[in-house]
Amino acid sequence: MDVNQTDATGRLTVSEDKRFILRFDTTDEYGTTSTTIKSNDSERIIVIRKGASQTKMEFDDKTPTPFIYHTPMGTLEFMLKTFEISTIIGDEPSLSLTLKYNIYNAGTPVSENSIEITAL
Repeated sequence: MDVNQTDATGRLTVSEDKRFILRFDTTDEYGTTSTTIKSNDSERIIVIRKGASQTKMEFDDKTPTPFIYHTPMGTLEFMLKTFEISTIIGDEPSLSLTLKYNIYNAGTPVSENSIEITAL
């Protein structure tokens, strides 16, 4: 199991119908990565990351979703199978988001993953 904890400063926007957009930047040895996480009308969660590598992942607990991972060395095609999406939006606003999913490449399981995000 690989566990990473990151603290970042960003911006959380919540609409009246409880859809949200969370934006933040992180920096590591490869440079700065900008991340945008948003919900949409169909109850999907979309995560867009732009930096040394780029990807757009759509999490949907009803349907597996494909995504392409762009790296400086080329692109890789994957499939996401989401098992859990849990979103709690507080009044301040605040956000608690949990995503549990597996990643597949050419039908072969690559990894089991869990993301927990708290935005205050």
